[in-house]
Amino acid sequence: MTMKRFFPVVLFFVAAGFFFASCTPSEKYLKTKLASTGNEKNFIRVLIKIEDKPFKIYSQEGLRVVDQSNGKIVHEAQKGILLFYPEKINKVYLISCNNKPLYLNESPYRGDFEVRNILGKIYIINIVNIEDYLCSVVPSEMPAGWNIEALKAQAIVSRTYTYYHLFKNNSSKKEFDLDATTNFQVYKGISAEKDSTIKAVKETAGIILTYNSEPILAYFHSTSGGKTADDKYVFSGEDLPYLEGVPCTYSKDSPHYQWTIELSLKEIEESLRKKYQRMGKISKISFKKFDDRVSSVEIVHSNGTINLTGNQFRLLISPERLRSTFFTAEKRGNVFYIKGRGWGHGVGMCQWGAKGRAEHGFSYEKILTYYYKDVKLTRINNNYLAHKRGSGNLVN
Repeated sequence: MTMKRFFPVVLFFVAAGFFFASCTPSEKYLKTKLASTGNEKNFIRVLIKIEDKPFKIYSQEGLRVVDQSNGKIVHEAQKGILLFYPEKINKVYLISCNNKPLYLNESPYRGDFEVRNILGKIYIINIVNIEDYLCSVVPSEMPAGWNIEALKAQAIVSRTYTYYHLFKNNSSKKEFDLDATTNFQVYKGISAEKDSTIKAVKETAGIILTYNSEPILAYFHSTSGGKTADDKYVFSGEDLPYLEGVPCTYSKDSPHYQWTIELSLKEIEESLRKKYQRMGKISKISFKKFDDRVSSVEIVHSNGTINLTGNQFRLLISPERLRSTFFTAEKRGNVFYIKGRGWGHGVGMCQWGAKGRAEHGFSYEKILTYYYKDVKLTRINNNYLAHKRGSGNLVN
């Protein structure tokens, strides 16, 4: 598109908060679209970006924008680019494109976008079918070249994790169910999709892990370092019966199976002070362990004492530096010499362990029932979400 063609369109959009050409609304589209974006159709709402600068959304084929405050279509065209200016957006808009990819800047996504202003920042939410969402999540969380049984295990774990949070957030007041980062699961849209992981998702379609007929909180991590962890010693206040630690002897090929770092008191102080601004000079650090993992950390400083779980301490330092809580520390002067094993919180499925098990002939069922105690593999039916909201059958 040349600057000459684009400039008058830009002027029109400023008034509405974004730019587009005028159009004729489609009442038929409005009715069908609003009916198809509810969770009863197995959709998930994923926060993919928070913007405070101008951004663009476009498609190669068809664009529609619905004002969610009144249900009216305010833009409809065969193709085009929408430029959004955060300071101008004061409504919630639904943007879709006839089941074709939508682009946020240059990144393509399936499903629809919702844009809304929350405290001056624009939240861009991807409303996408769960199975399509998983086609991007699985290769974002596990290398697509791994054994298909490991990929299937990851697909089921990620699907289970998704449904767990969908039901946990069962409220129309929630703006989104998950975000696209390691806060939940990494999601990159269409650009991450691979044939092998699409196959893993399709061949396990609808299968989740349940405990007492409920989706489990299916934690997973990169490398156990030889054994996984009981959740109650990692996450404060948790004690889920299906998340007990188990030996994990198939993860030795991981490049993170063993590691060493030097961690100075200065680095620890600088890392912790990002959260605890009043923290003074550290005089003592005590590590308490359970089953070889650091379960709690006490930090005595000139202004008081800070108590953290081992995992909280790890994340505040940096998960790339202090890769797990499975470590020993020797203090020499103002430096801790740390020898560690594994990468991640250590709870649930070890991805490198799943890879090793798959390569030794274990099926995805065997892999999953090893890492999660007393769970069932359940294929949900079309009424599953409706049941969770008070009607319908739960499972097949």
